[in-house]
Amino acid sequence: SISGDLMIRNIQLNHGGKYVCVIDTDVESLSTSAILVVKGPPGPPDKVAVEEITDSTAQLSWTPGRDNGSPITGYIIQARTPFTVGWQAVDTVFVFFSLVPEVVNGNMLTATVVGLNAWVEYEFRVVARNIVGLGEPSPASAKTRTEDAIPDTAPTDVGGGGGTKSELVITWEPLSEELQNGEGFGYIIAFRSVGMVKWTRAIISTPGVSRYVLRNDTIRPFSPFDVKVAAFNNRGEGPFSSIATVYSAEDVPSVAPKMVRARSLSAAEIEVIWEILPSLPERVLGYEV
Repeated sequence: SISGDLMIRNIQLNHGGKYVCVIDTDVESLSTSAILVVKGPPGPPDKVAVEEITDSTAQLSWTPGRDNGSPITGYIIQARTPFTVGWQAVDTVFVFFSLVPEVVNGNMLTATVVGLNAWVEYEFRVVARNIVGLGEPSPASAKTRTEDAIPDTAPTDVGGGGGTKSELVITWEPLSEELQNGEGFGYIIAFRSVGMVKWTRAIISTPGVSRYVLRNDTIRPFSPFDVKVAAFNNRGEGPFSSIATVYSAEDVPSVAPKMVRARSLSAAEIEVIWEILPSLPERVLGYEV
């Protein structure tokens, strides 16, 4: 009248199989059996290889791991570079050029990763999934560098100003090494006086620089200039940034205040009065008494 049961704690995949329950008496023995199927996340894929690589894509292949009792429903491709923090899922594309974010069909053993940065060293790994969950990742592929390409990103935060007399100071946010896309990296600085048509160009071949100073005695103080900056490498020139307005360095006021006079207000106060300066070529920010 009492039922029995079998509890398997911390079950493992190798616990699956045929189980037999036997009841014994002095008269006879009776038994019945059941098949226990233990399902788990897939095992790690293997032999991840980069079959072909361009400046922005990589063709990958791999071999499947064990499905562990439940068919593999998809794969997730992950990538790592010297510029990322850990592994990150990447997008793939099928033969029909439909973008598949992160997950590849479980029947596929190849995928084309898209959206890679040029001239960057990549490692790839593959993670399988089924209805139970995500499995362990595969071993990483061999490190492979994408091909070089013309820079496709323009410098940002172009501005400047300040400096000393007869200077035009131009600044920008330098591109990270991840976005340089190849060797021979540098910057092209283009500038012109506001209202002019022709641009003057200057070239800087130092990747980490973020400042250019033009010195010319013909530059009038606090004159507006149109300024833009682009990146280049051995493959060519990238796009220019949007145009920013930058003013040349200011000069000290050329005229002193006039009609300076003072009068006593109290035992502790004196009022100083002067005549406001007329319009000057130099910008007047204030007065010092």
